[in-house]
Amino acid sequence: MEKNLSSAAFHQTRPSVPEELGDLPTGYGTTESYLLPKDPAWLFLFWEITNETFDYVRQQYGQETLNQSRTIIRLHDVTNVAYFDGTNSHAYYDMPVIFEAGSWYIHAPQAGHSYIAELGYITAQGQFILLTRSNAITLPPGKVSDLVDDKWVCVEGDFIKLLHLSGADKIGIGASELMQVIDQRWRLTELAGAGNAPSSTMSSWSSFALHTAPAADYGEDEDIWLQADCEIIVYGSASPNAFVTINGKEIQLQNGKFSLRQALPAGAVLDLPIRAANKSGTKTRQVHIKASREQGK
Repeated sequence: MEKNLSSAAFHQTRPSVPEELGDLPTGYGTTESYLLPKDPAWLFLFWEITNETFDYVRQQYGQETLNQSRTIIRLHDVTNVAYFDGTNSHAYYDMPVIFEAGSWYIHAPQAGHSYIAELGYITAQGQFILLTRSNAITLPPGKVSDLVDDKWVCVEGDFIKLLHLSGADKIGIGASELMQVIDQRWRLTELAGAGNAPSSTMSSWSSFALHTAPAADYGEDEDIWLQADCEIIVYGSASPNAFVTINGKEIQLQNGKFSLRQALPAGAVLDLPIRAANKSGTKTRQVHIKASREQGK
């Protein structure tokens, strides 16, 4: 794995909380970040980065360097790592982020693993400048335990029914979290469209930039396996008074925006014509989105 060229993490003392009750503050004046597990598939990161921290980094590296850098979350897989020193994770995953957002939903690469998140800059030369590092968390495995108690036995058919009734087969992001993720994408899109972020910030959202430690040599004849799945999220905006259809079906606008989540199974071809029209139908705009997924071998 490439050596982590991070600056030192910032550690500050949290001020005491006044005894009298009042409104919660928007910040506590410290640079810190916290990572929380939501479920086996999702993590939630929230943070505060003070102006003093930004000033320090600006003095160390220069404003021009930061202007040409990307702002990212670096998620480290630290499963079974006794002490993380910033360089000894099994793998890390880079994803674009907006510091001003203050919080971010992160899709976990793998359930049951332990993670630490870092916020920082990636310079044009590939150097990582660390601003803050979170706590370590371990996600639940997202599967039925391998331990079997022979005092409680049910046949396989009954077990599958119980699993469906419990909803354990539907673990994942909910509707409110999905809207948060779509809002994150919108903020990235609007930031780049306004010219406030380098074009490199708008990398593929659905895939992580993966960096792994050197793997052991298992030989040419060692059997391997691969499992993957995907879905398409179409999102956009239109005039608030526009009549919008996707594949001929009307879709409701929320503050002028819309989104659609669509599965893309192996071998499928997705054809989604998107059309907006005014009330009289005299003016229209169209976008045609097509996606296909090849059958694996």
